[in-house]
Amino acid sequence: MLDLWLSSNTLVIVLAPFVVLYSIAHFIGWITHRSPARPYFASCIGIAGPYFASVAILFGLFAAFLGNDVQRRGANAAAAVFREADGIGTILRLSEAVGKDADQIKAEALAYLKFVLDEELPKMHKRGAAPNKLGKERTLSLAVLNASIAPAVQTAMLGALVTVREARLERRSLSGDISSPLSWFAVIALGMLTQIAIAVVQLDKARPQALALFVFTTAFATTVALIGVAERPFSGRIIDAEPLRQALASVNS
Repeated sequence: MLDLWLSSNTLVIVLAPFVVLYSIAHFIGWITHRSPARPYFASCIGIAGPYFASVAILFGLFAAFLGNDVQRRGANAAAAVFREADGIGTILRLSEAVGKDADQIKAEALAYLKFVLDEELPKMHKRGAAPNKLGKERTLSLAVLNASIAPAVQTAMLGALVTVREARLERRSLSGDISSPLSWFAVIALGMLTQIAIAVVQLDKARPQALALFVFTTAFATTVALIGVAERPFSGRIIDAEPLRQALASVNS
């Protein structure tokens, strides 16, 4: 269920928490004030708010931990794109400096860039992950290895190629990865427990309870939605491919 939600489009990721959590808040208000169980809850009036503050604190801590993990993976994904662009840009600059002897390397490097920009990244934007096609990467590697160029230049190109391969592997790994389901479960469970805690503190009057539930539930749903959007940075278009486009444009200009 979690994976299905996070693999949905951005609109669903944002709206789903509000729909679900407002529904839960409405149910809590109904069962405590309008259901046949009302006499039982009326007998519990008098519970002090501070006794339930620890639940809200735990929710805040777990939400912060989850948000930090998502932000860290997003930063790593952005760094991987920059390293990939830098590596492929280095290969292109060196091939241009060498001249005709490196024309095949330049052609394969451009083909790799176009593959990433036109095929691989669009699929990541739609589904968060893309099939691992190694054809362009392999032909670029063979072009560098088989080129008749100065050993020092070839060594520099091989170093840049290693950077490209490692960055692409990290980019692909992060594009299909999500935080631990246990972390998500902890945040959602503690958030729902905080909703219940707010409700039992306001058992005597329905309107104060409804207002308190509305305020917290809005904050709860907003937190979940924001973390959910950032969970898969490529599918959420948070990670920009501009460094790769700049590397391609630098050759065409």
